Amino acid sequence: MKEFKKFTQNGNQYVMKRQYGFGFIIVAGMAAISFTGLWLKEATVALVFAGLAILCFIAVWFEHVSIDMDSKEIITKMGLINKPVHVPLADFINFELVKISYNFIPTNVCLNMYYWKDGKEKCAGIAQGFTTRSIQNVINEIEEIIQADEHSRKV
Repeated sequence: MKEFKKFTQNGNQYVMKRQYGFGFIIVAGMAAISFTGLWLKEATVALVFAGLAILCFIAVWFEHVSIDMDSKEIITKMGLINKPVHVPLADFINFELVKISYNFIPTNVCLNMYYWKDGKEKCAGIAQGFTTRSIQNVINEIEEIIQADEHSRKV
């Protein structure tokens, strides 16, 4: 049995470990702006950014990705309002790694999954971070999990 760095195994279900880095940096930034607003005696700024920090914290806490090999599907939930997306492995197309840079400094790397639903190509978010290496490790582990079950996918 292979040990994964990004996933924990519970029977035939693999759950991605929480990715705190990117989200908590955003939460810390908003909290810092809120404290600055308090220090400058700007109550409106402090309350708005405190509320946004709390909402972002809750959104990061509810994010989750799991691969259920019994029902052969990937379940992903990103954000606070979005519903969980159930993607059968038979409908899975490929991954997309999006790297956003500002003046040659990477600011965000996102991992998206493309799949077919109702005859249309759809997209669902899986993970985000700061480095392409960490996101590439997530892709590699997902492919290992899927291929371990001898699932052949179309490319």
